[in-house]
Amino acid sequence: MKVLRHGGVCLVILAAATSAVWAQADQRAAAASFAAGVKAYHEAHYDAAVTFNEDVLAKGFVSPAVYYNLGNAWFKTGRTGKSVLNYLRARQLAPRDSDLRANLSYARSMVENYVPRKSASIAAPAESYFTDIELQWLALAALGLTGLFVLSGLYAGMPRKRIVLGTVLLALVTGYFSAAAFGQAIGRLGAAVCVGKSDARFEPNTQGTVYFRVPEGTELKILREKDGWVKIERPDGKSGWVPGVSVEKI
Repeated sequence: MKVLRHGGVCLVILAAATSAVWAQADQRAAAASFAAGVKAYHEAHYDAAVTFNEDVLAKGFVSPAVYYNLGNAWFKTGRTGKSVLNYLRARQLAPRDSDLRANLSYARSMVENYVPRKSASIAAPAESYFTDIELQWLALAALGLTGLFVLSGLYAGMPRKRIVLGTVLLALVTGYFSAAAFGQAIGRLGAAVCVGKSDARFEPNTQGTVYFRVPEGTELKILREKDGWVKIERPDGKSGWVPGVSVEKI
């Protein structure tokens, strides 16, 4: 039994070492593809830049820089939809990046009849300024501060009215960040972009009557999927069926 146990440990160590070597090899390969993508972009080989950056993502290395560069490369090839899609993916990871915001705004200006999706939530500013992880940590931090304030106030003999007032204010801050995190998660459900202009139909088939056109780059919400078709909703509330290949989830 001791031999088997030692052997098992050796196998685990070997597997871990092998995985580490593979991970390092993949990381080096991804870094090489990223550098090649940057070089290709600066040399105006935009199709190659797209290929290199997508190779980085295929290797499992996701970062706002990769999505940002991919959005730039797609834009240069004339694919506004793919450009907007990747800028939005980058924004989820780096919402405060000024260059990213500027490029996304410019790409959106190229979308035919672009209509922004508006949020009526009071927490909308926080939703657009922080990442999902940041919002979760902020909500937890505010909750922790609330508990700490109550305990310290009771221990220090603080007046009850002051404790109640402070607790209410901190609870409101906690609720605000919690609402922002929840709203952001709900807003991302089904969020998609039209990557190729399409016709939205009343039924999920090519014989269905065309309801409206969906320009490339339009930001949508996916409601349902059926037999290679997706039912999408525009920011103005109109919905229809388009081929699944014409939209990609953010």
